Amino acid sequence: MAQDSVGLSSGYQFWMRKLSVWGQASTLETQQDICHHLPQFQEFLRQIYETLKEMDSRTIIERFPTIGQLLAKTCWNPFILAYDESQKILTWCLGCLITKEPQSSGESKLNSWTRHPEIF
Repeated sequence: MAQDSVGLSSGYQFWMRKLSVWGQASTLETQQDICHHLPQFQEFLRQIYETLKEMDSRTIIERFPTIGQLLAKTCWNPFILAYDESQKILTWCLGCLITKEPQSSGESKLNSWTRHPEIF
């Protein structure tokens, strides 16, 4: 498990950088890079989901304080969302962020974002 945690953390940083570079996929080079890396990114999202579904929202916020940014960048990328598999896994991840009774501002912010991503 510790090795999986290290791999997920390094992957998290790698994909955050990739998502920042990919932006709105406005160049052909960027679009090709997304298509090339999409299977690996989808696998990373599956790993994130498997990790998130075992955590409560407080632990998610502590372990992945920028999870909202990562998922938001994913939500706004048309080349990633063009694939049903990406949409499905992303929806699963977003579902893990919703808390019925938020206990902190971080939990409230995640709830708001998952319901209204356009405000962030």
